[in-house]
Amino acid sequence: MYTIEIEKPCGCFLKSGFEQVTTYESREDMYNKARVLECRMNQEFCMKHYFEAVDYGDKIVIHSTIRPDDDEEDEDVEDARDLVSRSNVVIGFDGSKSSPNGGDKS
Repeated sequence: MYTIEIEKPCGCFLKSGFEQVTTYESREDMYNKARVLECRMNQEFCMKHYFEAVDYGDKIVIHSTIRPDDDEEDEDVEDARDLVSRSNVVIGFDGSKSSPNGGDKS
């Protein structure tokens, strides 16, 4: 079994409905879903934290750190949440598709 674990769930994570620990039958499934989760958390949550998925072999832990304050006080600078909400990019996971290299990670 392969596991994805959220190290320190923040308030946004708790409200998200995502599970803190999930298990998978294959390493490839674990890896792919962790990357999607990491990306979604960094784009959809409140932008207070930065999330990074770290691969430990049979387990991936998603660590969080507090994002540094932006030193710029310029009102013309757009917030990352605004940019993400206006983007046309949709992130999702399609488990029926195989990776381009056939899933070989070596």
